[in-house]
Amino acid sequence: MATRIVKSFDDNERTQPLRPVRDVGLTDELPEDVAKQITRILGITLTYDGHLAVASKGGLLLFDRDLALKDYILFPDEHVENSIAVDEDRIYVVTSKYMRGVAWNGTKLSVEEADGGWVSEYDVMPEGEAISRGAASHGSGTTPTLMGFGDDEDELVVISDGSPDGAQLVAFWRDGIPSDFVQKPGTRSRRIADQIRLTISPLTVEASPAAYGTGVIVLNSTYPDSAPAPLSILGNAFLAGETREPPRGAQKFEWKASENRFVEGWFLEDIDNTDWMPPAISAQNGLAYVATKVDSVYEYRAIDFETGETVARWPFPDDSVLWNNWGGITTLLEDGDLLLGGFFAVKRYDIGHLRE
Repeated sequence: MATRIVKSFDDNERTQPLRPVRDVGLTDELPEDVAKQITRILGITLTYDGHLAVASKGGLLLFDRDLALKDYILFPDEHVENSIAVDEDRIYVVTSKYMRGVAWNGTKLSVEEADGGWVSEYDVMPEGEAISRGAASHGSGTTPTLMGFGDDEDELVVISDGSPDGAQLVAFWRDGIPSDFVQKPGTRSRRIADQIRLTISPLTVEASPAAYGTGVIVLNSTYPDSAPAPLSILGNAFLAGETREPPRGAQKFEWKASENRFVEGWFLEDIDNTDWMPPAISAQNGLAYVATKVDSVYEYRAIDFETGETVARWPFPDDSVLWNNWGGITTLLEDGDLLLGGFFAVKRYDIGHLRE
């Protein structure tokens, strides 16, 4: 099982391989009955005070920089299927039943409100229904996305839910709930600042929302005609748009702070989301970058974040599956070029005329 973490060092030599200096198993310091509940690492990130937060199938664990276990919290009978997000006060974990703001005070993890933590329900399908309908996740399929960091901004954490009536974008108050805020009709708790249904996504969204300022982009990731199980993930990743219809659609929402609600900014129905690749947003040029396909040819597209208008297109050389970006993450390089991951290759795009 993938339950070991490794600390490495580059000896300050950028061109040299990383040198492992320590590795530990997540369960090495846990009681035997607890260790059985911890399987497979889902995400790793650093807290603001330099500790290592590790999300696993069974819970959340905190290690110091020498990989000594500091604390843990378990989520019995819940599926953890996504990575985590962190701000100065909390670690945000979404499970198949709850959205959790887990407080970390330097020595202890807690979801108790007295400690600064919180727990909220959100809309999900009954246990097993989402998977039976072809979804890849039991509850939310998205890693929590943080919005709002300024003193005068609403601080929110955003996910897509697993509503039986079609996926919704859901925003939770990260910190204190405004004293005059009244719970919205149809929401599961007062912790939910707002929720709004996506135009087309009958099942869970798997590419995490991409936020900048008060705007957030969500991709539809429901395959209209899924590949046969148990090869559905690989079949969808490689063959959607060829032997079956791909998931289509990218949608932007704007948070209206004065009204505590989302409104639609734009909707692009022609974006082919076969790649399940989260959008990337550049604060430097105001562009959002999305992966798509046109006539079986993979391409990357630059979209004006405010208007949704296409600014540039970069088709790959041919229709080879080599260019599939499924599961990849976009890195914006110092000179503006784009570094893309994917199944088979790392690709670098010269942004050409967009370079200043």
